[in-house]
Amino acid sequence: MNMVVRNITLSALLLLPTLLFAGETRSTMAPLCAGCHQPEPGVLMGTLDNISYKANTLQLDLVSHKEILRFDEKTKVKNVTTLEELKTYKNRAFTVNFVMKNGEKLATAITRFDVLKALKPEEKIDKAELKKLISEKKNLVIVDARPVPRYEEGQIPGAIVMPAAAFDKQINKLPIDKSTPLVFYCVGGCSSPLSGVKAKSLGYTDVKVYVGGMPDWVKSEYTTITPSYLKNALIQGTPLVLVDTRPRTSAEQGHITGALSLELEKSRSSFPRQKNAPIIFYGDRSTEAAATVVAWGYTGVKLLPMTFAQWQAAGNPVTTGPLGTFIAYTPKPKSGTVPPEEFMKFGKKIPSDTDVIDVRFGDEYAAGHLPGAKNFPLEDMAERTAEFIKERKLVLYCDTGMRAEMAYNILKDKGYTTVRFLDGTLKFQKDGSFDITNMD
Repeated sequence: MNMVVRNITLSALLLLPTLLFAGETRSTMAPLCAGCHQPEPGVLMGTLDNISYKANTLQLDLVSHKEILRFDEKTKVKNVTTLEELKTYKNRAFTVNFVMKNGEKLATAITRFDVLKALKPEEKIDKAELKKLISEKKNLVIVDARPVPRYEEGQIPGAIVMPAAAFDKQINKLPIDKSTPLVFYCVGGCSSPLSGVKAKSLGYTDVKVYVGGMPDWVKSEYTTITPSYLKNALIQGTPLVLVDTRPRTSAEQGHITGALSLELEKSRSSFPRQKNAPIIFYGDRSTEAAATVVAWGYTGVKLLPMTFAQWQAAGNPVTTGPLGTFIAYTPKPKSGTVPPEEFMKFGKKIPSDTDVIDVRFGDEYAAGHLPGAKNFPLEDMAERTAEFIKERKLVLYCDTGMRAEMAYNILKDKGYTTVRFLDGTLKFQKDGSFDITNMD
């Protein structure tokens, strides 16, 4: 064995951990993690996407794909108190140590990245403190440490972007004066603390980290977007609500393609029920309009920080004539989901080429299920995949969509290409009748 390892190239050695488990060749960590860490056998690094305590299963997002792991009472946790506390850290970065057991990855230890420990208490700030700094320090530099695409679709107003993974290559973006106050933020994970630590090592003397990051900011504030994000979204047909806040007579002389003209209070009932829907304002009264909609509880409110004349001069999509006055917003479904209207038809008849799979526990299934559905609990899915016929269409469901999505990813990893899942909340009656809600 030693002779073999000695002859492996360095690049191959770094890939070795992906080859040691179940013949996998895909990445074992998210790209951002790879900026500071090396792959290790039996270790995954990514963000916590979902966790099901009913099935003792978690889903880790590695960007390139999602990993499904089981856990049990022997699984250790670090930087959190209990396994139950993990649910409060969804979308945060974790390291998961695992072993293979019965063809599944079993988590032996789950560690939350806690780079904040490297910072002094006075270097951590909350939203109120950040807003105070913005109003008091005119030379303040706010740095978004997230990847560029996330920055483009919404950033704290005035922030520049320096992805943590590429920090060392973008030092020239930082001010020359090292006494300049700097505030770094990300999604509340490890990117901003890591960038803050690096800035301090370069000699910057006034460095702080906004601990709550973007998830905390959007709870009560709007963000700004880049013109390129909006242009690409319009070209690609990305679902969004675009509102021109200028007087209608002015807007009809020329406006951004797809823009609406709304009286907010009168139109409130037509706004999307999805509170995270992207709602973009531009024009003379955009700041006031954005503040109003944020107060309604929307977390996807954004401003285009340029005038219509600037947008037009840059050669972006514009048109003239009447603007729409009605919001028609349909969110883009998750990859692999079955439309709710199609699933509703299964209540009357399941197509002959389709198997509908209930991935809940047996007692949940017995209390009420779709007539004709088969019961394959999520915790048994990896061991029973051979019982499915790959040529048949598979549709998975549970009570919230969470376990169904995990089962979907397990089957996709096993080579099933005609599998879909219902992403929504299902409530069954004993007779098999059901309602679907929360299709976000």
